[in-house]
Amino acid sequence: MRLSVTMPSLVALVLLVGLGGCNRVSTPQDAYRFFHQQVRKGELTQAWGVLSKPTQDLLAERARAVSAASGGTEKPEPLALFFANVPPPPDVTEVSLVREEGNEATVLVRSPGGNHEVRMVREPSGWKVDLSASLQP
Repeated sequence: MRLSVTMPSLVALVLLVGLGGCNRVSTPQDAYRFFHQQVRKGELTQAWGVLSKPTQDLLAERARAVSAASGGTEKPEPLALFFANVPPPPDVTEVSLVREEGNEATVLVRSPGGNHEVRMVREPSGWKVDLSASLQP
């Protein structure tokens, strides 16, 4: 059997293979950049997906508490609670790796407003932004 490949199908195949890696976040720095980019674009569901499981769990717990305190008038929506009334983050000029040990890393985020370190964790689906320590009461 002879395989016939036309130029349009070859171009489509190359594009498909090339686009398959566009959302890869293979390093802690890439994951943070992706998170920041999604928040700036207002793609909050995508940004939520880059938050660590412990961060998501804590936010879900807080959303349930807000809902209970409101007598159920507020729906327990952790994504909306986390991103509500948050101004767009400042531009990031640099994201660099401070340290990486096993499944944990720290990145230094530089922006015109200042520098801060962000904890990152590697989960089965890749590197995630972990804000769970800063969310503790």
